[in-house]
Amino acid sequence: MLDRSHETQTRRAADPARRRPQRPQPALASLQASAGNRAVTAAIQRASSAPTREAEAATAEQRRRAELAAAAAEKRRQPGAAGAAAQQRPQAQEAAAAGPRELAAAAAERRRRAELAAAAAEKRREPEAAGAEVAAEARQSSGTRSLFGARDKLKEATGKLTQILGTSKADKSKKVLDVPDTMATRINGPTEGGVRSHGLATSNAGQVQDTAIQGQVGSGINLVTDSLGLFNDLRALAAGFKGRNGTGPESHKPRKDVNGKPLGAAQNTAMVVGDVGSVGNAAARNAGQLGGVTALAEMTGGATVVFSVLIATRDAAAIWKTYHKDRALKGMVQEAPGEAPEAAGRLQEVLDRLGQAQEGLDRVKALPPRRLLHLAAAREEDMAKFARQVNGFTNQLHAHLAEVGRYARHKQHTKVGKRIANLGGNSVRTAGGGLAIAAAAGAVSGPAAPAVAGVAAAFLLGNAVYKGSRAGSNRYEEARHPDRWARPTLAQGETRMPETPSADGAPRGDALKEFFKVTKSVKQGKRHFMAQQLYALAAGPDVPVGKSVPAEIRTPARALLVVLKAGPVQHRLSQQEWEESLNKPELQSAWEKEITNQLSSA
Repeated sequence: MLDRSHETQTRRAADPARRRPQRPQPALASLQASAGNRAVTAAIQRASSAPTREAEAATAEQRRRAELAAAAAEKRRQPGAAGAAAQQRPQAQEAAAAGPRELAAAAAERRRRAELAAAAAEKRREPEAAGAEVAAEARQSSGTRSLFGARDKLKEATGKLTQILGTSKADKSKKVLDVPDTMATRINGPTEGGVRSHGLATSNAGQVQDTAIQGQVGSGINLVTDSLGLFNDLRALAAGFKGRNGTGPESHKPRKDVNGKPLGAAQNTAMVVGDVGSVGNAAARNAGQLGGVTALAEMTGGATVVFSVLIATRDAAAIWKTYHKDRALKGMVQEAPGEAPEAAGRLQEVLDRLGQAQEGLDRVKALPPRRLLHLAAAREEDMAKFARQVNGFTNQLHAHLAEVGRYARHKQHTKVGKRIANLGGNSVRTAGGGLAIAAAAGAVSGPAAPAVAGVAAAFLLGNAVYKGSRAGSNRYEEARHPDRWARPTLAQGETRMPETPSADGAPRGDALKEFFKVTKSVKQGKRHFMAQQLYALAAGPDVPVGKSVPAEIRTPARALLVVLKAGPVQHRLSQQEWEESLNKPELQSAWEKEITNQLSSA
């Protein structure tokens, strides 16, 4: 056999095409160096660099969005969002070399953080924007507030003045000044006029000068007091117009004020005019014109005539009405058929015992008839016993009602007496005003005008002293003997009677101090005591104080209210509505106050 292995090896070594596969592949750098493979190299490079370009484009887009978010946060002046955007730049650069998935995740995280930073910046910006808006509105309205600032201050001052003068302070001031006003008008005025007339007649300049100073002081006091009286009348008139259309116990006084206060305001206006004339005339005399100013003297005299006529007219009307009221009371008030309770008693105790006796009588009457003789006799005896008790307590109620009626008549008599004295004084003062006008014109000379003024002052001074002493004695009695006129019945809302005040009141010295407290009103005096009794006898059965009152007492008590001008007509109620109002427990205090006012002798 022929050995061909050597031949095969020789042929493979001689053939270059066959020897090429057994040679190792050249490196990429050597291929790139060859010019023939440049196209292949470029294609390979483009293929290898394609993912890198896509990553760079995504990174650039993310960087642009991050920079926009950072710029927006910077515009809002929020360092937090700007810092977050600034932190995104190195993160974007670091992520440039990452793969597509990592880059996408990082970009999403950065967008989320940028959105959160922008939202936080927006939330922080909202209060600042609101504050800026409020500040802008404040700047815009500052001009308006400055315009209305003066008006607000004026309203505040007016409100405080209304609060001071719209309460009882004005009334108390009037009461305080009434004492020196009475002294100046009733004593100083006539004395000063008489001395001045004597000084003029004897050409005594010093005497006239002294009376001018005296007159100026007295007229000044009169001017202040009469001005307060005018203010009080106008205030009461305004309050009356507001409440004149109401109904019930609290509506009577507003309508009375609407009817009576216009005349009172006109009277006080005339007084103020006369006081102004007196002050001016006294000032002229103090300045050296001893004869005064004729025009001012005539103005004072004319004003005196006007307000004296107005007062006299009011007094005459009041006397006429009071006289007829007293006649009606006289026909109603009768002597009590039984004895009054000891020491005027407490009406509530009588009412409670009457209720117990009536319940016992009703209970015995409800028992069935007894067949046995001794049981039937016991039942009849119990019925007779309770009937006697009911009759005795009913007689005591009659005694209380008669006592209230007599007190009401006494108050009418007192009112008539005071009004007659006032009418006489103002009638004389009217004549004095006319003489003052004549004396100023030179038609009358001598002491005629001062003498007439003195007579008028005597009438009016006596009336003023009586009223002042009566008010003072009532204050003294309330302080010294608080048990004398203690409340006789349950007050509104009470379920049991309070203990009777001790008979030992304030010491005599302290009680005497109360006498001179002219601004203090009596809280529980005789008039309040009688008004509370009358209401208890007239109230309906639903009111605790009136549940035990029998119809034979309630009917005349309500008739007494009608005569005292506390009936349905004065309160704009029908008869049924008026009776229902008396039967409402929540109106007890209002009705007691109304009855107290109607029992007044003012």
